[in-house]
Amino acid sequence: MQLLHPLLLFLLTFVPSPAAAAKKPKDAILLSSVKTLTLRSNALTSHRRVSAIPQLKCVGPACKHHNVDRMRCTNQGASYNEEDIEWSCVADMPSDFKLGSTEVICEGYANRDDPYVLKGSCGVEYRLLLTEQGEERFGKSGSGWTREGKGDGEGGSGFGKALFMLVFLGVLFWILYSAWQALPA
Repeated sequence: MQLLHPLLLFLLTFVPSPAAAAKKPKDAILLSSVKTLTLRSNALTSHRRVSAIPQLKCVGPACKHHNVDRMRCTNQGASYNEEDIEWSCVADMPSDFKLGSTEVICEGYANRDDPYVLKGSCGVEYRLLLTEQGEERFGKSGSGWTREGKGDGEGGSGFGKALFMLVFLGVLFWILYSAWQALPA
């Protein structure tokens, strides 16, 4: 019995309790407690479990004309559950462009679904759209669907169209010829 007391004292002193083990490190933060994010181009996120990503990443065809230098995103509260945060992002840009969709991406601290994220690990993927003024300046090519200057919605080269037509007619001829050969004499 006397051996039990020192052993119990040792366990209580040196073995961490479940509450201490559950305590998050100082570089982990609950995503819902983040009020604003300020992100910069040419800067990378902090990282722990996965590789660093650019803080700002433009996706889409209008990115070839302009990239945002700095963006500020504000926490607008939760939507489905307390950790599904809605963000509102703004950035200064020329009148030729407007901000399209934005997606805030953060590294979960312990795993992908962890409500705690690594401080400094958030980045934004955003899409730029052309305003009417931007379409006048750059053409509708910023949408990625038409050729610049053509404006009639028919993109593609004459060679590509001719090649497609040749292949299409060849396949059609082969089908008709095979059907004709299969007819009884």
